[in-house]
Amino acid sequence: MWFIVRFIFALYVQKIKPTKTFQDWVFARYRCMPWDLDANVHMNNVKYLKYLERGRVEFMIHTPWLQEMHGRGFKALIANTEISYVKEIRPLQRFKVETRISSWDEKYIYMEQLFTYRKTVFTAAVIRMAMVSIKTGKRVSPLAAFKEMAPGVTPATLPDSAQHLNLLVQAQRSETQAIAAAHASVDEQPNQHNNSHKEKTLP
Repeated sequence: MWFIVRFIFALYVQKIKPTKTFQDWVFARYRCMPWDLDANVHMNNVKYLKYLERGRVEFMIHTPWLQEMHGRGFKALIANTEISYVKEIRPLQRFKVETRISSWDEKYIYMEQLFTYRKTVFTAAVIRMAMVSIKTGKRVSPLAAFKEMAPGVTPATLPDSAQHLNLLVQAQRSETQAIAAAHASVDEQPNQHNNSHKEKTLP
């Protein structure tokens, strides 16, 4: 619900000239609330994803993202998220989510997001997004799209973290395909497997 309301507000704000560029950092300040906690009395790992999403919405609001992307019939879909939990966020801890586009290439947009407070880094995330046409659903080259949206702006050198993410995804794809193929026979007899499990747990 929050996302929908904030997104509608973003559309309204985009009528005003954005104050940031695509490559600027955008900051959003929050506090860890009681409903963000888990059994270990620190922020639940799932909640980080929520705040990452909020940070991206704020990025849309304060940069030409909506105006340029949606105005030209593009949208960005998250392909991969890699999160490093550096330091726990305790109850009522203040923090800010920092978001920026670090670079882009022929296939993906790369976004950096940090959870920080003053000089403390709590969490770091690297996001890889694919651009698609809203009308056709087909992939669009970010390199070509940014030439339209931000003429004269060249992508920065791809950060090491983004390069490692690319290698990680390649490794995961080959490994998980092999695992899925090895476990495919389990899907042929799902009921039998479930029933045998239940029988073992009967008193």
